[in-house]
Amino acid sequence: MHALPSLLLSVALCVLPGIGVSSAAAADPYPNKPVRVIVPFSPGGATDILGRAVTQKLSELLSRPLVIANIDGASTMIGAERAAKSAPDGYTLLLTTSTTFSTNPYLYKKMTYSLEDFGGVSLLAKSPLALALGLSLPVKTLPEFVAYAKARPGQLNYGTTGRGGGAHLTGAMISSALGIRMQEVHYKGSAQALTDVMGGTLSMHIDQVSTSLPLYKAGKINVLAITGEQRAASAPNVPTFAESGYPKMVRNSLIGLFTPAGTPKAIVDALNNAVKTAFQHEELLAQFRQFGTILEWTSADRQMDLFRTDYKDSGELIKSMNIEME
Repeated sequence: MHALPSLLLSVALCVLPGIGVSSAAAADPYPNKPVRVIVPFSPGGATDILGRAVTQKLSELLSRPLVIANIDGASTMIGAERAAKSAPDGYTLLLTTSTTFSTNPYLYKKMTYSLEDFGGVSLLAKSPLALALGLSLPVKTLPEFVAYAKARPGQLNYGTTGRGGGAHLTGAMISSALGIRMQEVHYKGSAQALTDVMGGTLSMHIDQVSTSLPLYKAGKINVLAITGEQRAASAPNVPTFAESGYPKMVRNSLIGLFTPAGTPKAIVDALNNAVKTAFQHEELLAQFRQFGTILEWTSADRQMDLFRTDYKDSGELIKSMNIEME
């Protein structure tokens, strides 16, 4: 924290001349105005909740507000396109998940952006997904659910946050691994889907654990299993799919912070250092760790490598499951 003023001063000296500002303006460090962070999901969902917590801490560290702009729709593609076309000046960022760069390119023929239109800042989190059911369904365990679903092929539905998203892909994985048939229902965000699960109009929902486990602990939904490598500390009674006999059902959603390609390195470094400092605050880490989401800082290059690997792995999975493209 004490080193932050000198960090900002050094960024001011090396960045601002490089992006063509006048020498008079060069005395102002980056950022010198609010930073817009596009989250291509609706408010109240897992990515939005995480994004607001992280950007609040970054706002404190950078002494300027980072303002969330929820631009949802078309499986994150509307918001991602908007971010890709923004000026590479550090004042528009994209905070998104594997859906945007790992699954959309395989599921949609008309893509208006690619991963190469962006540069990394840092990975923010790895989050497993949870299979959440309404309390009205007469099942309490994964084996009971499998038997119940097999007796009602195609009658159960599950909510996702858009076709081609992580929840949709995981739902298809679950259907394949468990040998059951379910109908997907696509939502703009997980908040409404979970509301419908609690209300009984939706059988189940698949989403990041950070939105499902708090409702499970409050007794409002039932969570049968999660896709993580290990159980969540806050819900030790919820098994993983792997330990329940489905070893291929291990999958984490990556969440990262991106800039438009061409953003000056000094600005990226300032943002990356701010994320690194933010993730040294135990209260922020603990806020998400208790629900199975692991916050993780990386270099910008490492972040891009992780998303490229996830893109490759997702492609192999999608092709093996014959998920149709649009």
